[in-house]
Amino acid sequence: MVNNNMKITVMLILMILIMPLVLAATDTNNVDDVFKVNTLIDYKKPCFNNGTYCSGSATCNYTVLNPDNTLLVNNLQATNQVAYYNISFTPSDIGIYKVDMTCKDGSLNGAETFYFETTGSGFQDTVWFYIIILGISAGIMVLGFSLKDAPMVLLGTFGLYFIGIYTLLNGIVGIRDLTTTWAIGLIILGVAFYVSAKASWEIING
Repeated sequence: MVNNNMKITVMLILMILIMPLVLAATDTNNVDDVFKVNTLIDYKKPCFNNGTYCSGSATCNYTVLNPDNTLLVNNLQATNQVAYYNISFTPSDIGIYKVDMTCKDGSLNGAETFYFETTGSGFQDTVWFYIIILGISAGIMVLGFSLKDAPMVLLGTFGLYFIGIYTLLNGIVGIRDLTTTWAIGLIILGVAFYVSAKASWEIING
C-alpha cells in the first residue's frame, strides 16, 4: 500500500504550495471595483457637486496607474453620460490600480482617487477558496494514507486536479506574475497525477 515516505513527501509539497497562497492575500480595503485582467473595461464614476450631480457642462478626466505605478491612462477626458463619466481601457497586469478623477464644473474644481483590482477570474478574495479546497483534499489523502486506503487517496486527488486546472485558467488573486501562477498550477497537477497514478497502481495490484 501507499508508504509513509510518499505520505510525508506529498504533505510537504502541499504545505509549500499553500504558503504562497497565504502570503498572496492582499489588503483590498480601498478597492472599489474588481475586473478580469486583459478584458476591455468600461470604467465609470459619477460626478457630484455639493451632494448633487454635476451640471451637464461639467468635464472629467481620468489618470490610471498600473500596479507598478507606470501610466496606463494619462489625463484622458471622459464621456459625459449625465449620471456618470466613463472611459474604456484594457488592463494587462494582475494587481491593484490607482485611478485619479478630476472634474471641472464651471468655476468649481474637484478630484477624487479610486482603486480597482484585476484578477485572473474577475473575482476578489479567492485565495481562501484555494486553501479550503487544498485543505480538504489533503485531509482526505491523509485519512486515506492512515487507513492504507488507496481509493480514498485517489478521491483526495480530485480536489488537486480541480485547483490545478482552475489556477491555469484563472490565476491566483494576489499573485501578480502570471508565470508564477502557471508554475503553481502545473506543480499541483503534477502532484495530483503522481499521487493518483500511485494510488491507481496500488488498487490494480491489490
